[in-house]
Amino acid sequence: MGQITKEVSPRDNSRVPEFKAPSIKAADSFDGTQAHKLRGFIQYCQLIVHNDLANFFSDRNKVLYSTSFLTGVGTPF
Repeated sequence: MGQITKEVSPRDNSRVPEFKAPSIKAADSFDGTQAHKLRGFIQYCQLIVHNDLANFFSDRNKVLYSTSFLTGVGTPF
């Protein structure tokens, strides 16, 4: 049994492949004319943010990205 364990080489953990996040297309614009699409727009923006945390490390970056896809006239408060 000792001979078998000597012949098995230890696992080389130095060559662990680096994970690369899949690329995701940019969000579609949201203009507010079809309110039922808002939830999907927000979820898609969240997917993009969670896929690239290095670039979306602050709330400011997340808001700037998401609002860059808003078009049309805003609703008055």
